[in-house]
Amino acid sequence: MKTLILYFHIFLFAGLSHSCQKINIGQNGTVDLYLLEKYSTINQSCRIDENSVKTEKEPIIKYEDLLLYDNETYTFQLSEKAAETVKNLHPSVYGLPFAIKANDELIYTGYFWPSYSSASCSWITIDPVMMEDNKIIVKKGYPGQIEGEIIPDKRNDERILSIFRKDKKLR
Repeated sequence: MKTLILYFHIFLFAGLSHSCQKINIGQNGTVDLYLLEKYSTINQSCRIDENSVKTEKEPIIKYEDLLLYDNETYTFQLSEKAAETVKNLHPSVYGLPFAIKANDELIYTGYFWPSYSSASCSWITIDPVMMEDNKIIVKKGYPGQIEGEIIPDKRNDERILSIFRKDKKLR
């Protein structure tokens, strides 16, 4: 009887350990979105001096909540949790600054810039108000890029694309 119980426990343990699939979040690195704790702008513009950036300690959108990235439309597909976070931001008409980091390295900065703002911005922007289907679009400028303005474009930085590609989250 003891042998039977022992075999039962071994069988049960073996079955459970093989049936539990380990979910490896960010096995090839992470891309996270942070709000900025501290920053300065260049020449009283929207341009964020990336040398001055200090992010919050914790990201507001973690890699596990970035379900897909479409590098042709610069669109992030968000989890329900992340979409709710974005909907609840309520940035001022002058935006709410953020940073995208890959493996804790600053890649680019921008603003959550609401579509109800009458102010323009010549920097990277995300409109949190016009989000549809839990997708946010990262754009150059608000309401669009002003002719003649040059906005550095790091939205498809290889450090970001590589992580999404390896985890099959790149569309």
